[in-house]
Amino acid sequence: MDDNKEVLKMINDGNKRFNDKKREENTAGIPPKYIDRINTAMDYEDNGYYEKAKDICEEVLATEECRDNETIKLMLARLFPKVLESDIFDANKKYQQHIEEYYAFLDGMTMNDLIQEYIVETLAKLCDLLDNEWFRPLFREFVGTIEKKGYLNNEEYRKTLDSAYASVESTMYFEDSAVGIIMKNVLKSGYDREYVLDTIDGADKKKKMELDINTNLFYLCKYYEGKIEEIDYIRKTYPHSYECIERDGEEIKSDKDRKSEQIIDKLTQFASDKVDREDLVKAMDKAYEYMIKSRPKPTVIHSGKTPYYRGDKIGRNDLCPCGSGRKYKQCCGR
Repeated sequence: MDDNKEVLKMINDGNKRFNDKKREENTAGIPPKYIDRINTAMDYEDNGYYEKAKDICEEVLATEECRDNETIKLMLARLFPKVLESDIFDANKKYQQHIEEYYAFLDGMTMNDLIQEYIVETLAKLCDLLDNEWFRPLFREFVGTIEKKGYLNNEEYRKTLDSAYASVESTMYFEDSAVGIIMKNVLKSGYDREYVLDTIDGADKKKKMELDINTNLFYLCKYYEGKIEEIDYIRKTYPHSYECIERDGEEIKSDKDRKSEQIIDKLTQFASDKVDREDLVKAMDKAYEYMIKSRPKPTVIHSGKTPYYRGDKIGRNDLCPCGSGRKYKQCCGR
């Protein structure tokens, strides 16, 4: 027992030395008279009191000695995403105040790579909270402001903004009665292919997503003709989501049979060796007809990472809402 206490003490002492060293590094360049205040802010941050930590940093940054202190500015850049996330998660009615403070803070910053990475982190954190309906128009406004003010001036972040726009659009088109179930799943697959597929870890998960994507593209080939009005409506109303499938639409218009054959070629890679091409096409046609006749499915909303489902309860033997054509228990329900 004494030996265990000694080991525990050594571990605790080691952790304390590590944390003290980290604090020392994090307060480098801060005038000594303000280090205690900044340490208090870091204590608040460690314990989840982000607004209190932010207030202290702003207070210190407003002093003559620390007005241009980069260490404190970086702390604030790190804290603001957490503050805004807490505002939305807690619905504490402080979001509007804090978002204006955030813009004012960014207006005074040099948009170097690190600051832009913090802005991207903010986008990701807020994107994950789109299940809060009241926040969706505010998020759309936030993305528009980030773009308008040019905070993300690196070309590589253009895709980040497009993804954010498409994410908020997905919360709208899945509740839009003018968009049919086929196109809802096609748009979701387009988003997955453009923004999610390359981030998937694990061969099986990636394979399943590729199967879902190509299944829905096959449905698009069959659905496209005669649905130009609906597709034109999607193009105008949900432009960032439409961009993800625009090339597919053009290829279908140009040569639908060729596009269908290309998709079947890809789908054969996922089929059992015992299933020949003709049987696969028949199975896909049957799944498509089932999708056309199926009842409305739970809403699927992109969070920027993975979709979540809400709405009616999904039965284990129901068709999976991801659009794969398989039963829920054999697909996402696993």
